[in-house]
Amino acid sequence: MCCLLCSLPLLAAPKQEVLLLTYHFKAPYIVDANQQQGLYFDLANYLNRYSKQFSFRTEFMPRRRIDAMLQQSFAHVVVGVQPVWFKHLGTRVKFTQGVLQENDIFVSLAASPFVSNNLDNLVGKTFIGVQGYRYVGLEQAEKNSILIRVDTMHEDNVLDMLRLGRGDFTVISQSTLQYKVSHGENPTLYYVAEKPHEHIIRRLMYSSEDTQLGTELNRIITQMKNDPAWLGVLEKYNLDPSFIPPA
Repeated sequence: MCCLLCSLPLLAAPKQEVLLLTYHFKAPYIVDANQQQGLYFDLANYLNRYSKQFSFRTEFMPRRRIDAMLQQSFAHVVVGVQPVWFKHLGTRVKFTQGVLQENDIFVSLAASPFVSNNLDNLVGKTFIGVQGYRYVGLEQAEKNSILIRVDTMHEDNVLDMLRLGRGDFTVISQSTLQYKVSHGENPTLYYVAEKPHEHIIRRLMYSSEDTQLGTELNRIITQMKNDPAWLGVLEKYNLDPSFIPPA
């Protein structure tokens, strides 16, 4: 009996499910939520290929709901963020190495270009933002009544708002603008300011209590930067190697 039991294969322990939560509802990160198409869905698939302990699933969640969730202990991951956006959480959270890097850029209509070199250029302007998003520098200008801010629900809509004349300028991720242009958006309609709003290194944020999760994520992220499979995922969304952050 002992020999028979010893010869039976050991059942693998089930993997712990972890949500990759994002409040960035925009291409290329989320292209079609219902069909689970987009870079963040491909990121979950990539992590699942190499993770030994966890099973990842991407899910959209508005920023306000994420902020409420973060008031308590959480067992999931917020993807595509920077420490400066969540510095109020202090040591309760940790961040992985960078997964992607890009600029958030100022965009206005070519017929009335907005140049972003100093605060004087903001006076009396209307800025098109996204509900729940934090904008370094622009928030303070809004509080000081230097500019007016109007919000849309998703970043995918800011160029539509701009064309409709709802504001003077917006901020959009470089990857999102590139994706839209590659899918039919007319680039000659827009002026992109030479100076970006912010350089972003997108990371994954997790609870500082989840040391195993952090170790597993960083292990996989370390290898992905030179992995042809991951480079192929980026290429699918017209992102070249310049979007890979330095080690």
